[in-house]
Amino acid sequence: MKDIKIVVSLFASLLLLGSCTNIRTLDFDDVAQEALLQRDKKKWAEEAEALKKNKEDSARIADENKKLYETYLDDLRAYKKGDHLMMFGWFAYWNPTSPDNTFNLDKLPDSVDFVSNWGGWSNLSSAHLEQLSRMKEKGTRMTIGWIIENVGSGFHKGMLHPEWSEDPYKAIEQYAKAICDTIAKYDYDGFDLDYEPQFASPWGGMHCGKNWEKEWTHSRPLISCQRDSNKEYENYFFKKMREYLPKGKLFNINGSLGWIDPSVLHLFDYFIAQSYHGAASSWYQIAIDRGIDPKKIIVTETFQTNKPNADKFVDRYAKYATAREKLGAKIGGIGAFHINEDYLHGPNYKNVREAIQVMNPAFTDN
Repeated sequence: MKDIKIVVSLFASLLLLGSCTNIRTLDFDDVAQEALLQRDKKKWAEEAEALKKNKEDSARIADENKKLYETYLDDLRAYKKGDHLMMFGWFAYWNPTSPDNTFNLDKLPDSVDFVSNWGGWSNLSSAHLEQLSRMKEKGTRMTIGWIIENVGSGFHKGMLHPEWSEDPYKAIEQYAKAICDTIAKYDYDGFDLDYEPQFASPWGGMHCGKNWEKEWTHSRPLISCQRDSNKEYENYFFKKMREYLPKGKLFNINGSLGWIDPSVLHLFDYFIAQSYHGAASSWYQIAIDRGIDPKKIIVTETFQTNKPNADKFVDRYAKYATAREKLGAKIGGIGAFHINEDYLHGPNYKNVREAIQVMNPAFTDN
């Protein structure tokens, strides 16, 4: 009986102990998961810190790159303002949305000094204006220009538009003002007057005023068809253009340089010779004989559908310009008609870039 009591007492004690103690079974999966969680937390913290550092580094690098690019632009603009042999070109059929980069102004080498917008100067889109702005940041200037024969040439309204005055001088003033207003509207850098009275027109006659023999209001002729006479109207036009163009804007003339009245030579910034197919030397002489300052002369080649001319550009023109400089008869520079076709001929403007390096070896082009 005593033994039974002892057993009952022990059993009761065990029951009491079990009711007062929470016994937890050891789960090895929980231990492993806790370790993984702590490891991942550390990894996540390291990744977050690395991401933060990457963002900071990216921002710093972007800021450094921006400063480097701004320094590059400052150097580029300073170079173009300095004394050097210039690179010019007629940029044909500018079209920023064309799949053909030949017509993309952004592809033009940064070190080109100025271009004349040939065939695409009006009704500029936002894409045009954005490209023009980027080009101007580099110090590259863009003029517009066309062949002028009569009052109204180049405008859709033409020479017979009723807004032109019947008085020749007032009409010439109106025409010059209309051109300068167009330049201001699109923030162009001046006018490149295509002056070609000695050359035949594809529409008959020469590239000079039409119907001089008739009443002036019939066609409103402006450019003389004579080399050394009848210059009154064209000279008045040149003077008004110079007067209406704001200070700092270019007023260039190309074409029949030997026909310009010597009394108005001072009105122009540059005289651009259409010295195509390797004729730089002879056209230089024509300009000199007319009294033009050598430093204002730019001799040009044509690249229009002509890869052989582009491939000879360095030898025929860049080396010619450097040779004249060594002789103490420095010219203004060189250029090309349809300069943008060297994007194809070069390719990627190889000939233009090399010509710039030959003329200005200290400058590193982009």
